[in-house]
Amino acid sequence: MKPFLLTALAASALTAQDVTGPVLGFVVDAQAALHPLVGIPSSAHIGAPVREDVRESWGSLALLTDGTALKNGQPLPGHWAALLPGAFLDESGRELLIVGEAVEPWRLTIPDRALSVRVSISGAQVLTLLADESLASWSSSGAAGSRIQASQWWAIAFAGERPLAYDPAANALLWLDGPSGTTLARQLPGEGAQYLLAATRDGLSAVLLGTQLHIIPFDDGEIRSFSPPPGAQRLEPLHGGQSFLLTREVSRPLWVLQPSAKEPLHVIPALTAGGEK
Repeated sequence: MKPFLLTALAASALTAQDVTGPVLGFVVDAQAALHPLVGIPSSAHIGAPVREDVRESWGSLALLTDGTALKNGQPLPGHWAALLPGAFLDESGRELLIVGEAVEPWRLTIPDRALSVRVSISGAQVLTLLADESLASWSSSGAAGSRIQASQWWAIAFAGERPLAYDPAANALLWLDGPSGTTLARQLPGEGAQYLLAATRDGLSAVLLGTQLHIIPFDDGEIRSFSPPPGAQRLEPLHGGQSFLLTREVSRPLWVLQPSAKEPLHVIPALTAGGEK
């Protein structure tokens, strides 16, 4: 189907804010239709679809089924095969289009296939875990990227503009200091495991998602741990980066994590087969 709106995401967000409350983020259903998540983490619902032919979404970014990249509903240059947090990738996994909040979208060619990519909030810094098991950082200013040896099991993220990694072998969070290596951010108790990693927008805490869900303050405060909800497989920032979407199948209840809340896990009712709550 021919795209019917160039500004659907932005327009729908404004409409939803005027009529039914703030828009937390967006999700894609099995029919490739994009839906807003309307409300606040503790009281939200899945809104009516705002456009079709969407393969994937992440925050304000969307990838259409024909390879078109969108930011806030506006098309970006090129055609792409995948969407990772803050970046679109070509089929080789080596050519990236980086999209952030404070810089114009920019292209990056990396020396090996990306296993994972993370982009700082501004979009000026990029962290890539490559297929050769090196961890490389890059800058929109054109500065040469620094590289250190890592492992394919490392998880990476940005705490604001500061790069962060989780090393399961050491069961530790590490600040990445460029060519000089790493600095311990937080040693975790027990044995390590494979996790997804994210950090809150204020940079005060990290989140690990795997067999357990951990909220980890960087100031040596108490680590809170929970059993993750069924199907929890992502940490997509919502609500201005204050919360995270954990699940994505809209025919089932969606789970949202709000790390700052006393009861941090919230559920959004599923859509029925007819597309209604």
